[in-house]
Amino acid sequence: MTEQYILVVDDDPAFSQFTSNLLTENDMRVVVAASKAEGLEAFERERPTCVILDIFLPDGSGVDLIKPMRAASLTMPIIMVSGQSEVDEVVRAMKEGASDYVKKPFQGEYVKKPFQGEELLLKMRMVQDASHAKVELDQLRIKARPEEEYNLLFGMSDRMSKVQAVLDQVAGTDITVLITGESGTGKELVAKAIHKASDRTNDPFIKVNCAALPRELLESELFGFEKGAFTGAHRRKYGRFEMAQNGTIFLDEISEMHMDLQSKLLHVLQEKQFFRIGGEREVKANCRILCATNKNLERMVEEGKFRRDLFYRVNVVNIVVPPLRERKDDIPILVDYFLNRYCQMYNREACKVSPRLMEMFLNYTWQGNVRELENNVKRLIILGNEAQLIAEFQRKRENGQYGAIPYDGPSEDPAPAPRTRASGRATSQAFTTGEGGNGGGHDAPNLTGKATLKEVSKIAQRNAEKELIEKVLGQTRWNRRKAAQILDISYKALLYKIKDCGLNME
Repeated sequence: MTEQYILVVDDDPAFSQFTSNLLTENDMRVVVAASKAEGLEAFERERPTCVILDIFLPDGSGVDLIKPMRAASLTMPIIMVSGQSEVDEVVRAMKEGASDYVKKPFQGEYVKKPFQGEELLLKMRMVQDASHAKVELDQLRIKARPEEEYNLLFGMSDRMSKVQAVLDQVAGTDITVLITGESGTGKELVAKAIHKASDRTNDPFIKVNCAALPRELLESELFGFEKGAFTGAHRRKYGRFEMAQNGTIFLDEISEMHMDLQSKLLHVLQEKQFFRIGGEREVKANCRILCATNKNLERMVEEGKFRRDLFYRVNVVNIVVPPLRERKDDIPILVDYFLNRYCQMYNREACKVSPRLMEMFLNYTWQGNVRELENNVKRLIILGNEAQLIAEFQRKRENGQYGAIPYDGPSEDPAPAPRTRASGRATSQAFTTGEGGNGGGHDAPNLTGKATLKEVSKIAQRNAEKELIEKVLGQTRWNRRKAAQILDISYKALLYKIKDCGLNME
């Protein structure tokens, strides 16, 4: 944990001494200044992690220090304190960028009766946790303008248009949403889009990866703990549910949550409140809950690995994010976006992918989905060797990792992955083609002996090419030049393939 270094700017020596003792007892380093000039000098010298600033100082208002401090750090907590009720100065302090305000007791009261430092400590923890959460969110946020991120997510495909339609319906409500889909499809982007379109858009969006932490750490991360709750709990910790107050909490990979924690989460969903670990007072949970998983929760319920009652609570509305192989209209958009993004990031000249590589992108199965596509484009920009990437995809094609049937537009009822369809058809054709068969219109290799995956893949590719060429030629009434343009190959290459496939104009 980063050491806390607190600057106290106050001209009351008794209050400064008491506050210094209080913070030191809570494992924080403290430096004290008694005027505006001393405070600014100490700030520039020490660079504290938090500032406690008196509104009234001997050489002017402490509010005047907020602007130069904010110029140095937009996220550092600044807590104003004052023993006088000057509403105008408090309002000005908040407008200038103060994080919070605490009223001091009357002069000398903290000497006769110990100052109630719990409120000051509570304010400090809350504004520090909020600051840390903002920094984390900034790191997680994709470096794109909101409209770019939105267009990148929904693209052009019919499948994603349906996702967008459901999103638009649920965004304005506080209903719990379960987002499902394969790894790398963009479930987190969907959650962020829901938050952005909701009434909570100006409040925090807090993500928790339930698969990244063991059960004990995940519980304290979600719900926080009280000081002394267990060995090493030297101070109170606020959990992610408290950080997400008035905003949205996104529970990624909820399928990995331990059964004991599932029951506690169910209580939060039902009662909208929870206990910190070791706490005796219930804490309100005013936040929207979005969940995501790449597993089949219904199957996990039947297998006893996920609570049935929790499943019905989180699965009020289910948004299924389709895999990239079922939304291939979006691939050119995604490729252009990643090219522009990473060319700028790595100071490379703007570039485009060749038609041949794009064709390979369009026909690949993309088991890693958008994330896998992004990584390939990133590697292309960094290495600057498209030939190497094409060779790798060619090897994948030969090893049967390709969908042999070229993509022919979006489907209302998406079929299985192209590789499954292609290999299934190739197998049936290959092993029913004997010596007397026509092999689908041309001489196919006879697989009466031992068949290899490479041979099956070649047959599937050849049959698929024949089927597509025949279809395009029929649409163009055998205008071969127009067909070559549609197929994005040269006229001579088309003539060769027509002859190779045994196609004849009727």
